[in-house]
Amino acid sequence: MKKTVLGIIKNLLILLILLFSFALVFTINWAYDTFGNLTLEEIVFNLKVPLQGTNKDFFVDYIKNVLPYILGLTIGTFIILSIIFKKKKIKPKKAKRMKEKTTSLVIYKKFKINFRYLLKLTTCIIILVCSVFYCSHKTNLVEYVQFQLSNSNLIEDEYVDPRNTNITAPENKRNLIYIYLESMEATYFSKANGGAYEQSIIPEIEQLAVDNIAFSNSDTLKGSYSLPGTTWTSGAMVAQTVALPLKIAVDGNNYGSYTSFLPGAYGIGEILQNQGYNQYLMVGSDAAFGGRSNLYRQHGAFEIFEVNTAIYENKMTEEDKVWWGFEDSKLFEYAKEKITLLAEQDKPFNFTMLTADTHHPNGYYCEKCENKFAEKYFNVLACSSKQVAEFVNWIQQQDFYENTTIVIAGDHLSMQKNTFDPIEQNGYDRTTVNIFINSVQNPVNTKNRGNSTLDMFPSTLASMGYTIEGNRLGIGTNLFSDRETIVTKYGIDKVTEELSKNSRFYNKQFLYE
Repeated sequence: MKKTVLGIIKNLLILLILLFSFALVFTINWAYDTFGNLTLEEIVFNLKVPLQGTNKDFFVDYIKNVLPYILGLTIGTFIILSIIFKKKKIKPKKAKRMKEKTTSLVIYKKFKINFRYLLKLTTCIIILVCSVFYCSHKTNLVEYVQFQLSNSNLIEDEYVDPRNTNITAPENKRNLIYIYLESMEATYFSKANGGAYEQSIIPEIEQLAVDNIAFSNSDTLKGSYSLPGTTWTSGAMVAQTVALPLKIAVDGNNYGSYTSFLPGAYGIGEILQNQGYNQYLMVGSDAAFGGRSNLYRQHGAFEIFEVNTAIYENKMTEEDKVWWGFEDSKLFEYAKEKITLLAEQDKPFNFTMLTADTHHPNGYYCEKCENKFAEKYFNVLACSSKQVAEFVNWIQQQDFYENTTIVIAGDHLSMQKNTFDPIEQNGYDRTTVNIFINSVQNPVNTKNRGNSTLDMFPSTLASMGYTIEGNRLGIGTNLFSDRETIVTKYGIDKVTEELSKNSRFYNKQFLYE
């Protein structure tokens, strides 16, 4: 009985090592194939927040296309190893002679080591080590660990606390409509305006950039850099609301908890809340995903409309869910309804929204999409561009528009796998879209204005007529001024390196209550 139990335990150990080894490799490969060039910082962040609100299509894809390979390879390898290291049957007389000979050996007498099993276990450990090395190389784990063990003073040196800064509101407080566009890049513009393509993929958004204020890192319309800690939606929203990257202390803040989300940060939400604004966030997914609901509730007491709200208000049913929740065509219609109600109130409003159809992989091809391009994702982008322009046009026809500033911002670079390999190999520098419509303030200069999404917070306030002492908030700069940004001051490579490092100041100042 003891031998049977011991045998089962030994086999389970072998199976677990193999399962972990193959799961590690296949999961990492699937993640990079599905989500593009992930950073370890993003992976760690998503491991630390609840999975609530994640698009179920990802789970289905993993179960269908990855799990069978993991299980099949685990079981197959186990069978092969069992055959290779199978214990040979020995004739009774030979077995007796071997036992008499080996019982005198201390190692056999005390430990009774099964050398065949030891070889089998060693083989499994070698497979595990190879898996770890492969995944370490794939994710740049060594570099990540080095950065985590080092300390950068950049945030400490450059941070300007909005609570200690003189910010003067205009006499006539303007409304703000802030439109986050999922994965929307200036890359999609025509080459004539700094994009990467002969024909613009998003002509309507490009025209909005031409006709209004758009800050560029070049002498064309190339937009804003996405820096470490800002390259996924939650990080991008943090960057553009509080002018800080979303950094993760491995033993630190659980952003998905309901206790605190960057409790030491202070941003546009708190400022406009203190100025008496009604604040509203609308997303077509579950706002809890990535801790977004916590960010907006805890930094400005935003009222939130998301897929569960739509179901609760009988605008849709559970069966109507598509993609991440509901499609952008519905998002824009719901936004019109809510903005109309907000405009009827006595208070100014801050309405923030986030699109989702252009999310990877391949985007959501809705009934409004047309086949203008060979690639499905480009058709989704083109469809989004048209809907955004129609929405902006609607706003401009409303009575409240005269006293309203519109900001359009790509949240981060697209993670669509392989789509951008050709242009990046040719040295093209990808950036996100930024557009300011009906701004009170005129910029000193919009071209060759080194900037990142971290600069959107103070720039948005300036576009609404707020005066900022020193034109700096967080580690962002008011782009309407002539004040240099951190990108201009240090260079993009240096800023990227420093923001990739650990910051003890950040951990102490912003992560803990």
